[in-house]
Amino acid sequence: MFTDTSSSTTVYLLTERDSILAPVCKQLAVFGFEVIPFDHATALLAAMHGKAPFAVIVDGETPGLDLDFHVPLIKRLAKGPLFLSSVGEPVSRQIALLRFGVTDFVARPLPLQKLVARLDELLDQRRPEPFRVLVVDDSESMLRWLDKVLRGAGMEVFKTRSPLDVLLLMERHRPEIIILDVYMPECSGDEMAHIIRQQPRYDGIPIIFFSTEVSRNKQLVARSMGGDDFLVKDTPPDELVSAVSITCERYRRLRQWMTRDSLTLLLNHSTLVEQLEQAVQVCQRNREHLTFAMIDIDHFKSVNDQYGHLTGDHVIQSLARMLRHTAPTQALIGRYGGEEFGIALPGIAPVLASRYIDAVRQQFKAFPQSGNETVFSSTFSAGVSTLATGMTTQQLMENADLALYQAKRHGRNQVVLFNEAEHHAPPVTPGRRIDDPPGR
Repeated sequence: MFTDTSSSTTVYLLTERDSILAPVCKQLAVFGFEVIPFDHATALLAAMHGKAPFAVIVDGETPGLDLDFHVPLIKRLAKGPLFLSSVGEPVSRQIALLRFGVTDFVARPLPLQKLVARLDELLDQRRPEPFRVLVVDDSESMLRWLDKVLRGAGMEVFKTRSPLDVLLLMERHRPEIIILDVYMPECSGDEMAHIIRQQPRYDGIPIIFFSTEVSRNKQLVARSMGGDDFLVKDTPPDELVSAVSITCERYRRLRQWMTRDSLTLLLNHSTLVEQLEQAVQVCQRNREHLTFAMIDIDHFKSVNDQYGHLTGDHVIQSLARMLRHTAPTQALIGRYGGEEFGIALPGIAPVLASRYIDAVRQQFKAFPQSGNETVFSSTFSAGVSTLATGMTTQQLMENADLALYQAKRHGRNQVVLFNEAEHHAPPVTPGRRIDDPPGR
């Protein structure tokens, strides 16, 4: 459950020791990146022969650096992104450097939050989740062909011959695109698209009509009912894959802007609650475990007062990053508000979920934060609740909040598992396992 990402987050930094970029080593370390500095291009190249980093940041003002000569050499050894920090490069020069291998231009001084967000985005691209595609067609042979083509391109495919099952499958599998036949016995594709568009949570999901229809007017009429594209059934496989991939990628980007918190890249409050409600319904129906935790950074106002709001943002981002990179794949993680986070763990028993949250608590406490030339540690408290038969989403969240209150009341820096009989369980104090007897 707990993922080690240290081997994939090494960043090489080329800059002179007294440069304004030198503090980047400590700053990026706060967010879990291992930054190794070099003050000569030859030393950087020698290190890259031994171990290729995830990313390289080059200070364009480094003495002895010849961008036209060194950038192609660096790029030849680096499989990952190459950032160049420079001042006032004209567009023609930027184009030339792009051709040499620079992937990103960054300002001086480095915009740390944007840089971390970009690095995390590139990390996610290295391990992308497959596109989830729902295919609806009354022809079994066409379903098999679509399944073969799309799975062959690395996509996750769900299929049905009955359009009446679409809403159920959408709730169960959360597809990112629907490929919908136009002519089906039970209902037409445009009718089904109209039904889908009546559901607020599915209003933006892309729909591609897939049919033998070649009349442009009829294709446009179908699209007016809610479709995003129209492909005929003799479309070559590579064109089909390209159309689906481009549409899914655009949908993911738009959805991220709409559903993610800009500071942490976690789900925003409303999206977390919405997805938690869906998870509650599914887990109640399937009688599966669902655990929800509320996390609150301890004494956060003091961090802002003592070190400034920028440092406070860094503390929030460091915890968000730990949660993003260590949580199970099915977890729902959101910024609940301010310094408070919520995380839902479907399919995971409460004791195991509490152990995971406590492991993150210990990692976060040991993580070196920095502000005003000072290194300090930060902690959090957490309340954990588990879904019971007949329980609503609101009750699940309130129970986690009650447990969080108990964690704060018992001294902070601990995890409390909600106990309905007592309204709270003994806190999971540092050094005590979740399942140890309370008196130990």
